[in-house]
Amino acid sequence: MFFEMKATVLLKQSKHHLEMPEIIGNWVGRAELKDDELRLHHYDATYKNRVFSQPFPREKDGIYKQGRVYVIVIRSSVENILRRVAEALQLLEDDTYFELLAVSPIQSKRMMHITELTTVTPAIVTVDSKPWVPGDNLELLLNRIHANAEKKYNQLNSSEPIRLDYEFAEGIQVLNQKPIAYCYKGRKLLGNKVRLLIREDELSQRLAHVVLGSGLSEKNSVLGAGFCLAKGLD
Repeated sequence: MFFEMKATVLLKQSKHHLEMPEIIGNWVGRAELKDDELRLHHYDATYKNRVFSQPFPREKDGIYKQGRVYVIVIRSSVENILRRVAEALQLLEDDTYFELLAVSPIQSKRMMHITELTTVTPAIVTVDSKPWVPGDNLELLLNRIHANAEKKYNQLNSSEPIRLDYEFAEGIQVLNQKPIAYCYKGRKLLGNKVRLLIREDELSQRLAHVVLGSGLSEKNSVLGAGFCLAKGLD
């Protein structure tokens, strides 16, 4: 199971879509500091177990426009985290980029059976401190994606951790020929859009749900990287 809400915002400044992930991540991060519990873990190196989408609707020219209204989807694997984020966003005043217009009720979501996960925002995977790029080892990419999902699951379920001897996806397809850049702290981070074919067993399905709530691989809470859509049975 994972949890989802939608934040409707008025954009105060026009911004390129490559800049928007960092802006959203900073906005949510500042809101976290308004909440006593979220603030305690804000600077921790642990997984934050949340992820967000790019604003919708997308702009064909790649420029989000000042004065237009957009919707940002925010997810978490933990309902309490998302509830606190929603409340904190409503306390945040005088943001440089966003005027919050509305926050939707939090919805709990669970699919009976997931067959595919496809990233909407590029997933960031590093190997030996370097970004994985098309042409590198696909098996290694899948292994790193699986290891990250398993660590997130075990952090969420510390009393019943799992250790699989197989990846929760039985296949992977990279959907871009060249890596896709994020702007982050004055530099660029490279990511890739992927499609995963999810195994049918229960533990693989659990990891797939963690990915939906917490994001695929790295930089989920700060850049919204690895935000996924699923195919399967509701």
